[in-house]
Amino acid sequence: MPRTYVKNGQVPRYSNEDFQLALKEISEGSDIRATAKKYNISKSTLHLHHSSQASHGVGRATHFTELEEIYLVSAATVLQISL
Repeated sequence: MPRTYVKNGQVPRYSNEDFQLALKEISEGSDIRATAKKYNISKSTLHLHHSSQASHGVGRATHFTELEEIYLVSAATVLQISL
């Protein structure tokens, strides 16, 4: 009989709600170490998410701003319709 594969990985021991509460508590000035111990989240995870909070999005930076992209799309559709 074949053996059953059991994945060896760690499932987070905290909920997403606890994680958001911990980040909020840190941003209000609480110590990262004390918060990590309180919510049972690793210090490195909290530090990583706290230090890079909303500083950059996913992927490479765009060349045009959002407004310029909208303008270019509208100009291209106008030119395409007129042809």
